[in-house]
Amino acid sequence: MSTPLISVIIPSYNRAHVIEKSARSVLAQTFADFELLIIDDGSSDNTRQVVEGLQDDRVRYVYQENAGACAARNHGIALARGEYIAFHDSDDLWYPDKLEKQLHCIRETGSDIVICKLAMCHPDGSKTLFPKRVGEGFITLEDDIFGFGTQNVFARREVLEHVLFDPAMPRYQDMEWLYRAMKKYRAYCMDIPLVDYIIGEDSISVNYNKMLCALELFSRKHPEVVKNCPVISMHALRNLLEGYLKQKNAAPGQRKRFLQMMRWYYPGLVPFAKSFLNSRRKQKAQTSTAQTKEANVS
Repeated sequence: MSTPLISVIIPSYNRAHVIEKSARSVLAQTFADFELLIIDDGSSDNTRQVVEGLQDDRVRYVYQENAGACAARNHGIALARGEYIAFHDSDDLWYPDKLEKQLHCIRETGSDIVICKLAMCHPDGSKTLFPKRVGEGFITLEDDIFGFGTQNVFARREVLEHVLFDPAMPRYQDMEWLYRAMKKYRAYCMDIPLVDYIIGEDSISVNYNKMLCALELFSRKHPEVVKNCPVISMHALRNLLEGYLKQKNAAPGQRKRFLQMMRWYYPGLVPFAKSFLNSRRKQKAQTSTAQTKEANVS
């Protein structure tokens, strides 16, 4: 089997202080046949000098006027030459065998998208593995796809050519992209972490207003989610509530938007409860069957 070229895309905006470490975690991969496209999204710092200092022929630096991370990823997709495409963030770290293991997995499973787990690294030094409730195997829109990020996506080129990122999404761009991609393509989850996801004080993941904006946009784009994807609705409800409770002095307008979104996602509780109970029943039935077979053998 021939060795394919993999395109790795890193969008970056004023991250000169962290991007070298992130990029070197890609350059240190055990699978070496890749190109690394660093799309500078209009940085005003010395990102270009840092990237040029990497001194590796596999690195391609591309500058664009500031348009956001999604636009930068789409720009990288348009320039990519690889048979497969993977994404990285400018402040996160890959494990050395990430590309090797994901390439092997996509070939072995015949899937179109392979997603690994990521280790969320909190400021206090603790780590949490995501997604929590998805194990090894093919995933569906009934699964909890909120725990996935662009950093752990590895896909065939044709997937990204047909399903681009939405630059209008201020948050959850990865989940929204995966939701659309999985309507057309098969996705497989590896039950191992291959990425360290670093949460900093300036991380978009801690911006509650962007969360509200993203979920408002997501609900307008995909109104069928509440009925067809109860797990997504449940996760959105939990994020909305947890984020709101952390706000010390929420503005009246923000409170109104919060209540509107809670009302929109609330109907998803009923199908979520049914889905959860059915899942528990199946688990009990499988356990009972396995115990019966074991008893008959002994």
